[in-house]
Order: sequence, then structure tokens, then C-alpha cells
Amino acid sequence: MKPTLVAIIALWGVLSCTGGGKSKGGSGENIDHAVSSKSKNNDEKEGNSCLLAYQHKYDQLLSESEVLSVTGFSGEVLETEYSNVLKNPETHEFLYKFKNGRMGKIRGIRQEIELPDVVVVGSIQPMSLNTFNQSYRVITDAEKAAAKEALSEAAAGSSGNADAEKALKRAKEQNISKEQIRKTGNALTDAFQEISRGYRTVEDLGDAATWNVETGQLIVLKNGVKFEVRADVSNDMQKNKRVATELAGRILDRCK
Repeated sequence: MKPTLVAIIALWGVLSCTGGGKSKGGSGENIDHAVSSKSKNNDEKEGNSCLLAYQHKYDQLLSESEVLSVTGFSGEVLETEYSNVLKNPETHEFLYKFKNGRMGKIRGIRQEIELPDVVVVGSIQPMSLNTFNQSYRVITDAEKAAAKEALSEAAAGSSGNADAEKALKRAKEQNISKEQIRKTGNALTDAFQEISRGYRTVEDLGDAATWNVETGQLIVLKNGVKFEVRADVSNDMQKNKRVATELAGRILDRCK
């Protein structure tokens, strides 16, 4: 991912983290802007019309029986949720949540707590192979430093980038200081790099695919359109990967 793009996404992320609902549109609109900024980096026209047709019906991308079959869980403990509050369908997702009483740990909490077993499908959007490869890879230290410099320029209003200027204007409306932008933006940039270190290439799935060992996300590209499957159904990340990969295969069988 290009340093300038990382900086712009971080800038909109700052508004989402610190602005809340203080201005018209609130944090949701800021997230929409962040996703739209990333999408603008694409250099290929829309391709897989079958996948794109599911942008407004993520609940039909996988059947309940398919999820139950692959996970081995019971439908009696299943709850579903359609997250589609934001305008941009690229931010939408459908969740399958199972209350199986699994105990595990999450970052920031030392003791084990009860965790739901979750499968999530979403984030369908047009994307070229070049953009896919640039987006889902490790962010280098040099790129992170360049992104922070670009963020500093954006905060100062000297970036010359239209998206950055629009975000800066929104920050002023929400009374977010330049120092807040730099501090929170730099923290988000550090987090982006940490997450990027988890990407691992997955062979023989779609046109390209990557698994993130940090987030449990499988990102797949097929015919110019990418989608994501997240599986958090076990404390064993290899099992999570297996479940996500098999479910992605079901999706690809539906939209070749």
C-alpha cells in the first residue's frame, strides 16, 4: 500500500476514532470515506459480476447449512447479524455467531474469557491484481516513516491531496487539533504495519489469496473482485484458516 494512501486512510481513521458523532455524518461517514479512498487506488474495471451482485445480499453468499457443515457447529446456538449501517456496501458484512462456551484470550486482557465462535463474510469490492498485491503485504519501516511524514503534511494542510484536504476540513469541523491528528494517526499507522506483518500467501485459491495470522481474515481475489472471510472458531489459528478457506471455496464455486 502506498505511503500516501496509508496516511489518508489513517487520517480518516483519526476522525472515526476521535470525532464520533460530533459532526454531520459522524464516524460512520468517516469510515466510508476511508474505504472509498482505498478503492480509488484500483486500476482495473469491475469484473466478477456474480460476486458484485452479493454486495447488497451478503446473507445469501453462504447458506446457513454450508456454515454449519464446515464448522461442525449446531444451529441451535447460532445467531446471525447483518452489519450494513454504512452507505458503502464494501463495508457491509454478515456474521454467523455461535455461543459454544469457548474460553480464550484477547489482546489487552490477561485472563481467559468466554468467546463466541464467529464466521464473517463481506467486503466485496472491485480490485485489480496489482492493487491486491500492493494492499495485502507487509508495510516496510521506510513506508511507515513515509506515511507518517505524509500524515504530518496532511495535518499541516500542505499535502496537495484532495482526499487529505477534505479530511482535514472535517477535522476542523469536529474540533480535532493537528496534534491529535498526528498522535492518533501515527498510532493507527503503527497498527496498520503490525497487522500487515500477519499476511501469508494462500496458494490455489482464486486468482490470488492471503491469510492474516493476526486477524484471522482470508482475503480472496477472483476476476477483478475481492471478498473476505473471517473465521474465529477456535484457539487454533490453523483450524480457523481451514474453515475460512473451505468457506471461500464454496463462494468461488458459486461465483467462478
